Amino acid sequence: MYEIIDVRNVSKTFSISEGIFSSSTAKVKAVNNVSLQINKGVALGIVGESGSGKTTLANIIADIIRPDKGEVLYKGERVNAKSPSYKDYRKNVQVVFQDPYSSLNPRLKIITMLKDGFKAHFKSNDYMGVFIQTFAKVGLKEEFLYRYPHEFSGGQRQRISIARALILDPEVIIADEPVSALDVSVQSQILNIFKELKVKENKTIILISHDLAVVNFLCDYTVVMYKGVDVEYGKTEDIIDNPIHPYTKTLIDSSKNLNVVKFENKVEAVCPFAGRCSAFDKEICNKELEKKYINDNHYHRCNKI
Repeated sequence: MYEIIDVRNVSKTFSISEGIFSSSTAKVKAVNNVSLQINKGVALGIVGESGSGKTTLANIIADIIRPDKGEVLYKGERVNAKSPSYKDYRKNVQVVFQDPYSSLNPRLKIITMLKDGFKAHFKSNDYMGVFIQTFAKVGLKEEFLYRYPHEFSGGQRQRISIARALILDPEVIIADEPVSALDVSVQSQILNIFKELKVKENKTIILISHDLAVVNFLCDYTVVMYKGVDVEYGKTEDIIDNPIHPYTKTLIDSSKNLNVVKFENKVEAVCPFAGRCSAFDKEICNKELEKKYINDNHYHRCNKI
């Protein structure tokens, strides 16, 4: 096992309009000084509610967006579009998006989409065997290659999206809420595909989700995000069974009880969770947040603990 992705102190700020009739903008830190090391063959879950920064972090890792600060390393080399190894990175880090329909061109047959991506990286016409084998791996028939996206169900389209990523034989698959738009009956089937890719093919999986049950099923490690900050990280079983940070506890309670109230007081503090924390302390929660390690594989960012 070796380190395949190294995220070093990345930050990303977006400017958003303060209102429909306002010309002024506000700065929002989507990701704030986050560092992660991901080993080959490991599944990492990135969890948090809407606006936590989990998708932005994933897009930075995939180089879909560039961080304002910090860097991402792939096998020890900085991800850089001008680097000779950049094409290798783009091949080996593939993304499966939340909405499979919007990520598939409705005007093209599936085989045409797959062929374009395959040829871009391999410069070869010997693709049919790969397509058929990959389709079988995700539970699809060869005949589906000759259909259009609208002819499939949501679950089938998501399988096609996974197959499109797999035809390049990537080392890392970033799955952004891959089952949230699917029926419950289909979700387990899709998750089992990712599980097999991890166990049987040693693929590295980065799973973005708001569903702790999904993360618990698939992921070895979990990072909990809140307002751009990695408030807790550890082995998934430790995060679920022994949460340390107040937000992690709230997230777990929310998954068990849909009636948990998400209050937010207006307070000025360094800690992003201060407005929702019952243990808020004006002095302590305004100190710089540092990683506090429970053990080598488990840290949190709470000054009160």
